[in-house]
Amino acid sequence: MMKYYLEIKFLPEDDISIHFLWSKVYKQLHLALASVKNAENKVNIGFSFPEYRYDQKKSGGFIGEKLRIFAESENDLNILNVQNWLNRYLDYVHISSVKNVPNEKISGYAIFKRKQVKSSAERLARAEAKKGRYDYENALGHYRKFITSTNLPYIQMLSDSSQTTDESLKNHFKLFIEKLSAEKSETQVFSTYGLSSVSSVPEF
Repeated sequence: MMKYYLEIKFLPEDDISIHFLWSKVYKQLHLALASVKNAENKVNIGFSFPEYRYDQKKSGGFIGEKLRIFAESENDLNILNVQNWLNRYLDYVHISSVKNVPNEKISGYAIFKRKQVKSSAERLARAEAKKGRYDYENALGHYRKFITSTNLPYIQMLSDSSQTTDESLKNHFKLFIEKLSAEKSETQVFSTYGLSSVSSVPEF
C-alpha cells in the first residue's frame, strides 16, 4: 500500500512553457527511477497526475501542472532524492516534503499506464525497404492499414538510445499516458516512467 508521497508543482513562466518543463523534469525523474530499479527494470515507486484531464470527444486533454510520487515507505522517497535530480530546475518547480497519504481524503484509485502507438507508417516502411523484403511503396501501403493514433495527453521525451549530444539530432517520442479507474492494488510494480498497467495509486 502506498503510504507516503511528495508532490511536484510546476511553475511555468512566459518563456518556459509547461510542456517544456514536463519534458525536462520527467526525463530526470525517469533517470532517478532507473537508478533504483530491480533486475526486472521495475520499481516500487509510482506516479499520479492529480490534474489529468482527458475527453476523447474534445480532441485530447492535459497532463496538468502537478505530479505526485508515491512509495510504500518514507525511506524509498528519501533514497530517490528528487531534489537532487531536479537541481537544475528548482526555479521552475516546487517540491513538497515527504508526507503521509491522507487516507481520510482518498476518493478512489487510478492506474496511470503508458499507451504505446505505432504512429509512423513511413518509418516502418523505410525499415522494411532497407531490409530488402518489400519496396517502400508497398510497405507503406501495408502499414497504413494498421497504424493507430491517439489524442491522449502525452509528454515529449528524448530517447535513451540517442548517443549524440546534439539535441536536434536525438530521437524524440511522445509518452502517451492513459488513466483508468481501478481498485486498490496489493502489489506495487511500476516502470522506470513511474507508470503501471496493473498497480494503482490513490487519488485525493
